[in-house]
Amino acid sequence: MKFSTTLLLFLYATSLFSQSFYRAGIQEIRLEIPSQDWDAQLDVLKNNDPDARLAATAIVNGLRFDSVGVRYKGNSSYFRSRKETYKKLPFNIKLNHRVKSQQLEGGFTNLKLSNGFLDPSFVRDPLCYEVVRQYMHAPECNFARLYINDAFWGLYINVESIDNKFLRKRFQKDDGWLVKCDPDDWKKTRSADGCAKGANASLVYLGDNPACYYAFYEVDEADGWPPLMRLIKTLNQQPEAVESVLDVDQTLWMLALNNVLVNLDSYNGSLSHNYYLWFDSTGVAHPLIWDLNLAFGGWRRDQNFRKMSDEELIRFHPLTDISNPQRPLISQLLKNPLYRKIYLAHYRTIVREQLESGAVIRRAESMQREIDPWVQKDTLKLYPYEAFKSSLAGTWTAGPDQVIGIRQLMEPRAKWLKSLDILQATGPAIGEPAVVASDSAVTVQVTVENALSVWLCYRSNPAFSFKREQMNAVDGVYSATLPVGAIRHYYLLAEGADAASTLPEKASFAYKTVDPNSN
Repeated sequence: MKFSTTLLLFLYATSLFSQSFYRAGIQEIRLEIPSQDWDAQLDVLKNNDPDARLAATAIVNGLRFDSVGVRYKGNSSYFRSRKETYKKLPFNIKLNHRVKSQQLEGGFTNLKLSNGFLDPSFVRDPLCYEVVRQYMHAPECNFARLYINDAFWGLYINVESIDNKFLRKRFQKDDGWLVKCDPDDWKKTRSADGCAKGANASLVYLGDNPACYYAFYEVDEADGWPPLMRLIKTLNQQPEAVESVLDVDQTLWMLALNNVLVNLDSYNGSLSHNYYLWFDSTGVAHPLIWDLNLAFGGWRRDQNFRKMSDEELIRFHPLTDISNPQRPLISQLLKNPLYRKIYLAHYRTIVREQLESGAVIRRAESMQREIDPWVQKDTLKLYPYEAFKSSLAGTWTAGPDQVIGIRQLMEPRAKWLKSLDILQATGPAIGEPAVVASDSAVTVQVTVENALSVWLCYRSNPAFSFKREQMNAVDGVYSATLPVGAIRHYYLLAEGADAASTLPEKASFAYKTVDPNSN
């Protein structure tokens, strides 16, 4: 039996979307809503029965869908926009509301349209998702022009739902439990009777009673509560066992991405929300980033809800909250020396590839050039065209908020981060691995220089997180042997005195494959 190794980056997900509703370009959505007072009716539903929908017809890129369900969505993007008398509000359109077979190519049934709240650039959501998808699973996102009863309602940001279809396409499975880590009602008391004070969806331990967590996490199935409770308890009380309940590497990527991109309307920020956890059938949680319209400094409140200055956003430190017990994903993981080194290795990769290269700014400029004609035609947009044109270079005031320009933030941030000593360390040098196989076992061998320890990280199924096997060293050559059925995907992790390295560099999202069918 001969095995070969190839580098994979989960590019299969990209091909699935190449001809779908989330392909490049600006999509077209037309809604035909028979009620003349549809706007008032949607307001009533939003305030009294948020899950209820108004019946309508949708024509998406020329395809007609009858009896779809329409509702307003969002929290601040709806309530504050409505309070400030904006007509352009965020929509959720369910294509299979009554006709269950109705779907777009790719199986999509829910369209989520954001109105650009607190983002005069229009590009924060799609730009940040595009960056995130290079390192971990995340929704597709593009633009759509919306018409309601033939009237142009403006340019919207079109974000893929995180649901069973999303899970099947990324993990090739959709069993397990999906948990939305976001308070379901910001007006609720932040802690229930007899429970410790909560801190939103921070995964802080509040006791063994699931009722203590009801206000902070949306768990659709009762069976989802036990794995969530196990994660919370293990993270806070037995962090040495956290790999048994959490995909640690992907969590480190999420934390690094939030920090580098100053995405503070997230777990890393003052509100500790806007992410999902998918628990696979073994009970291990996989983090998924969500809601990126305030990335790149769009939300500038610190842990005390104090408004941060531009300089504080620029100098948002990679190890912020490392000692904060109210953020156990950060404090409990990063107090582990190996995890901290992996986190900083991921951090360096993101900074080099996205900030120092200028890739983020070039992509923002490209997106704005594409949508510019439609932004000009959008008479209902929340901010004037002048704000759109200046949104990369300078700050725009939107009510009580000052929305910093993307270039204004990220260019000086790149220079500041490059100067930090903690980002200067170099990890061990990992050579190209060799695979030796028999009918029953697979041995991976590799030369590594300047390592304290080396691990073979492996899995047999893309639905599960990678396990670690420490490799044995003889004269600088490290090796580990596993049963054939245990290893399909793998990457290498090496810890040095000051830093860690992985091969591939974007592991665990990128990995190598052991293929038993190759010649």
